[in-house]
Amino acid sequence: MQPAMSHAREHQVVFCGLEVVRLIGERIENSNQVDGQDVEVVLSFMRDIAHRCLDNTEDILRSASLEQHVHNHRRARTVLEELSRVCGTDEFPAACRLYTDIVATSIFEDRRCLSRLDCDPVTLGQFYEWERQVDELARQYGQTLHQLEMKYTSPHCI
Repeated sequence: MQPAMSHAREHQVVFCGLEVVRLIGERIENSNQVDGQDVEVVLSFMRDIAHRCLDNTEDILRSASLEQHVHNHRRARTVLEELSRVCGTDEFPAACRLYTDIVATSIFEDRRCLSRLDCDPVTLGQFYEWERQVDELARQYGQTLHQLEMKYTSPHCI
């Protein structure tokens, strides 16, 4: 198995996306303006890229009968759908907090759980190949997400 540090790097862009979701939620909660297009960009990234990470992990977790982890993935999908529905409402900041908590916890818990499973090398090899592919897709969003993170960080820190 690959070192744990490489797994953390694989999700660096996803964590940046989660930070942008959190920052936008805080900005709205404090009655500050956000650009609706920025919200759409980050939610699209989470839907199209970050959730692919959860989907990849879900197959292994399901085969290992780790249904609580799979349930957390379902909750993340449901809350992401809710974020799209409540965008621009008073409910959005709370949904942002819930979503970022569920996804970040799922990533950390899933990685810890996977490191303890005795999976066959072929399954693990396929899993890591999928993760590598998702990471390549995520990196295409990296610069945009970092710009959004800087835009919504207040006060701006050096």
